[in-house]
Amino acid sequence: MAQRFRLAAGGRIDRSRSLAFTFNQRSYEGHPGDTLASALLANGVALLGRSFKYHRPRGIMSAGVEEASAIVQLGSAATSDPNCKATQVELRDGLTAASLNCWPNVQLDFGALGNLLADLIPAGFYYKTFMWPKRGWLAYEHFIRRAAGLGRAPTLPDPERYEKRFDHVDVLVVGAGPAGIAAALAAGRSGARVLLVDEQSEPGGQLLFRRAEIDGVAASDWLTASLAELAAMPETRVLPRSTVAGYYDHNFLTILERVTDHLPPGAAPAGTPRQRLWKVRAREVVLATGAIERPLVFLNNDMPGIMLAGAAQSYISRYGVRPGSRAIIFTNNDDAYGLAAALADAGITLAAIVDAREGAVPIAAEYQRRGIEVLTGHAVIAAAGGQALREVTVAPLAANGGELAGRASTMTCDLLCVSGGWSPSVHLFSQSGGRVVYDEAKACFVPGKSVQHERSAGAAAASFALAACLAEGHVAGAAAARAAGFAGAATPAPRAAPEAASPIRALWEIPALPGARGKKFVDIANDVTAADIALAAREGYRSVEHAKRYTTAGMGVDQGKTSNVNALAILARETAGAIPGVGTTTFRPPYTPVTIRSRAQDADERLARSQRRRLRAGRTLAPAVLLPAPRRGHGERDPARMPRRAPRRRAARRLDLGQDRSARRRRRHPARPRLHQWLEEPRDRPVPLRRHAQG
Repeated sequence: MAQRFRLAAGGRIDRSRSLAFTFNQRSYEGHPGDTLASALLANGVALLGRSFKYHRPRGIMSAGVEEASAIVQLGSAATSDPNCKATQVELRDGLTAASLNCWPNVQLDFGALGNLLADLIPAGFYYKTFMWPKRGWLAYEHFIRRAAGLGRAPTLPDPERYEKRFDHVDVLVVGAGPAGIAAALAAGRSGARVLLVDEQSEPGGQLLFRRAEIDGVAASDWLTASLAELAAMPETRVLPRSTVAGYYDHNFLTILERVTDHLPPGAAPAGTPRQRLWKVRAREVVLATGAIERPLVFLNNDMPGIMLAGAAQSYISRYGVRPGSRAIIFTNNDDAYGLAAALADAGITLAAIVDAREGAVPIAAEYQRRGIEVLTGHAVIAAAGGQALREVTVAPLAANGGELAGRASTMTCDLLCVSGGWSPSVHLFSQSGGRVVYDEAKACFVPGKSVQHERSAGAAAASFALAACLAEGHVAGAAAARAAGFAGAATPAPRAAPEAASPIRALWEIPALPGARGKKFVDIANDVTAADIALAAREGYRSVEHAKRYTTAGMGVDQGKTSNVNALAILARETAGAIPGVGTTTFRPPYTPVTIRSRAQDADERLARSQRRRLRAGRTLAPAVLLPAPRRGHGERDPARMPRRAPRRRAARRLDLGQDRSARRRRRHPARPRLHQWLEEPRDRPVPLRRHAQG
């Protein structure tokens, strides 16, 4: 099938080779360097799955780890991998993927009837229903369990190999964007032992798709030269395809390296593990984890064709894909304006830029002089379409942002690029023990005082301009090396042109026309709407942790990476409080989902060592016997559910005149089967045996 949305030139993909893959049993082609998401967009596939609760059509929303919509199942049988983000899956030859949460197929999903009954199943409905009759729960449970979850866990043993590794470093830099690379360069030049970790297949972050100049050369050329310098340092290691999953006490961090996930079956050398779990102790840590772009909350904002502005720019400039034909940009900050040039280069018609900010916006006036229609003080209040975006409704906003101030108009488009500001990735900082504070001017939570030997730099510290990222990264890397005992010669920081930016206008929920029907989604992963959060506040769930559990906001596969700040702000509004007073939910490890097998290998190794010791001592391995649980009922009581008895006061009664308590219990319950009797009885089938799994 032809890649009709693939650009003729551009991007960082290898166009000399083609990779064949299947999605929903249909064959497609892509190129090395693609992700599954970019390859599907290149082939014109916009509908990837159905939503968790209402089974609404969902497409691709982002280009990174924050993806909440494009969740797929990879592989089959023993190598099946559930709940994978299409934006994080590197394309490989022979890859098979399928949509989730749809039957019989993603185009015609009978589960979409739940969307018609949405008024009957609001947030927390399961706490108030299925309560009567009590005996009916056994019937309800069957259907509830079938509806729960998304992917299907494999039932066969995992044939892949996993391993772990321990390491000690002087400076650990998390994130290989401009701030992380600048920090690694500064620390590495001092002679310190540096480990630079990044979750992407190639380092660079925003430099992989944004136009800029650093030290007088193109950003891509500076990136190539910097990576070459890092590779030549004997004490520096760059670890791509690796995610720092957790930050623990005493600067102990765990890293999951995806060693062969990007290779087709059989292509990896013999003995190579699929994944490697690193356990690293670092003297100093630099967190350059970047920031995550926030969506805007308006009517039907979950439709396929609605994408984050930074993601659209990434697909055009990094992957050479045209995500649409006619686009509208909806923003409340300056950053989304950089997408306009990329849209023009890709041949995508830019119908308008809708900027929610009022008054004189210098960058808006500049683009108006270029002939682009810019609607300041306006907002997209609704989107319309079936399984793909067809049109949006635009209206002027009042000064308070909660009301409309004029007549609405309709504009046709098949791509809506939204940007509601940026949220620094403070997950690891919070796991380290630090507390985040709210920055009113930037409308986001930023790292506060560090508790461990750690520094945040760049966008992770809410410095979003490229020049600030480079400067802060350089300072943090040099300071970390000095703190670790390496005071090398001072080197100049990389320089980029300064950027003047207008303030952001914080918008947490866009008003709709009176009588308009639809949903304003806050958490797209779990189908949590603004109305659900308001309902939680009315029900008395004023604590952010309680509201999270009542609505399940932030509990999906993306762990609230794009939804948490919007949800907190709406809860603060509904409870007549301030965002800092509401606080944040707990950032628990792991940062992204990890395979259980990568964490379970420690138990496997301990078991293998104990077995080897027994064999060396001449002992035999006894098989583990699976015993059936005794049936409850017929007047029998479950000991696990029996209340603990009060202690006996008299010694004679405590000893019970030498009688055994278990003997008394057997006399009271003669029907209880005894273990030795069960083993001695003849059986029609042999006793099942299971040996402990090794390796």
